[in-house]
Amino acid sequence: MPLVPLTLDLLKRTLGQLADSSCNSRRMLSLGYPDVLANREQIASIFGAAVAEQIAYRSDSAQVQRWHQSGPIGEALPEAGSLVRALGYELDVVDVFAARGGELLADLNEPLPASFRERYALVLDSGTCEHCFNIAQAARNAAEAVALHGVVIHGSPLNMFNHGFYNLNPTWYYDFYETNGFVVEYLRLIENAVSAPRIGKVPPFNRFGGVPDNSSLLVVARRTELKPIRWPVQRKYRENPALRG
Repeated sequence: MPLVPLTLDLLKRTLGQLADSSCNSRRMLSLGYPDVLANREQIASIFGAAVAEQIAYRSDSAQVQRWHQSGPIGEALPEAGSLVRALGYELDVVDVFAARGGELLADLNEPLPASFRERYALVLDSGTCEHCFNIAQAARNAAEAVALHGVVIHGSPLNMFNHGFYNLNPTWYYDFYETNGFVVEYLRLIENAVSAPRIGKVPPFNRFGGVPDNSSLLVVARRTELKPIRWPVQRKYRENPALRG
């Protein structure tokens, strides 16, 4: 899920909450380069005209829009690093390939170096974990990189078949993060995130159906406690280990 106006608005609100928190970091880590599918007018509407004037715009914008099948947005797309700097943070991007330029090369299927741990106020996964075959390790990398009182944002598929290796359920986020010293503060279903986004709610643990095609989940979890990351047991088994009906 690239950064579209809907997710950029969530990013703005999350950064505002971080500014009021006791998180000491002013760095952001993105798992994969976070393509920004918004034009100058949309950036100005969300972040203000001063931010829109500060940021650089990409020369390969047409190619990026074709990759996301977004249709023409009308002008050059923002360069993510300059947008993040205009918002008062420094951006690091980690990926297995240098797709957009400036990435720190690393395989998220494997543990990241210790230097990443607890370093970032915000870790952004705008659609990368589902492409990592070792998704549990990719999730651990994301969680371990978050500083105390910092947040992680995920935008991952719920029912986008063959988009990546995995589609993720709400319980995946709640069980993993609540086991590991985080609080899930926001979880919403996003239908057609790139072309015509609409927001809905889904239950965190109970089974459900009737989800529109091409839906994703947008999630924010805050780190409230530093503890070693471990693998969770799914809540429905943890709360009913005898499997009684």
